[in-house]
Amino acid sequence: MKRDYYEVLGVSRDADIQQIKKAYRKLAREHHPDVNENDPESEEKFKEATEAYEILCDSEKRDLYDTYGHEGLRRGAGGPGGGTGFDGFPGFSDIFENIFGSFGGGGFGSPFGGAGGHPTGPARGDDLAIEIELTLEEAAFGVEKEISFRAQGACTVCQGVGTTDASSVITCSQCGGHGVVRTVRRTVLGQFMQTGVCPQCGGTGQIIEDPCKECRGAGRLVMDRKVTVQVPAGIDAGQRIRVTGKGGAGERGAKAGDLYVHVAVAPHELFERSRDDILYSIELTMSEAALGTTMTIPTLDGDEEVEFAAGIQPNDLKVLRGKGVTHLNGHGRGDQVIQVKVLIPHDLDERQRQLLQEFDDSCATEQYGERPEGVLHKLRNFFSS
Repeated sequence: MKRDYYEVLGVSRDADIQQIKKAYRKLAREHHPDVNENDPESEEKFKEATEAYEILCDSEKRDLYDTYGHEGLRRGAGGPGGGTGFDGFPGFSDIFENIFGSFGGGGFGSPFGGAGGHPTGPARGDDLAIEIELTLEEAAFGVEKEISFRAQGACTVCQGVGTTDASSVITCSQCGGHGVVRTVRRTVLGQFMQTGVCPQCGGTGQIIEDPCKECRGAGRLVMDRKVTVQVPAGIDAGQRIRVTGKGGAGERGAKAGDLYVHVAVAPHELFERSRDDILYSIELTMSEAALGTTMTIPTLDGDEEVEFAAGIQPNDLKVLRGKGVTHLNGHGRGDQVIQVKVLIPHDLDERQRQLLQEFDDSCATEQYGERPEGVLHKLRNFFSS
């Protein structure tokens, strides 16, 4: 295995040309064959130093060696002193293909797709994004929605193939049906094989001699479209649904893109959603809270009679199990959480004030119990349980 050229000459990697020449002259005088006759080891050291000097004194070769090491030189120049130079080793472009992809053919997110970033035929259709707004009930239970939008669709005249005469589709003579052409480009680093889209067929590999007059051979046109989307139960605002193959039509019958449906949920006049639970507030008078009552409560499933026990406190929570939103991609539902608000009367007349005072005088302290927790504390405890 070859030693590092800087190590051979005994210089640092940032050594300038004068330091490299000085180091080489010293080694050359020490190991020159004329000075060390019949000494194979000195002869090998002389050759090694000379090889290192040839590389490090040539700015182009030195840059190549600093970047890719001995392997880069082997592929790029055929070895020092070989007489071929960089142009004599076209295989050097393999290094760049392996690391960066082929020039002009992709590598870094090439738009052409396919292995190696090369075109592989007619272009796939575009992915599309559309937003829909659902009601809370639609999001909770799922719904089938028909969406209207304007985008590329398959030509109805040629059925998306670009022609009504199948015999008029021939293989491109310039690229031989591959969709790409290769040319040799000469640079300071040598010869590079450059790959690019075939200018004659545009990368499709085919030529249509009698293109469709409606779409002019593209196989697709911008048109008004409708797509039916199945919205799953339990979906929430900010989530999206992917509808495979319902995006923009592909070129000349190529695969269509996908449609991404982004979901928004309209505010509800009664309910507020928290994950899969539904929040609802109810107002009870002071007397109803103290004596207990039964109230008709709206739910996602319709009205329901709910009993509130005597002595219920402000901000107490009443939970209706399984009356919330359907769990997305699962079984069961969340709950409906009812927050109790107690109304306190105001603008009392003298008789009312007297009755309340008599009532308060008759109540023992223990009948009030401890002061109730705040609503935020109760909600926090509920949702963390």
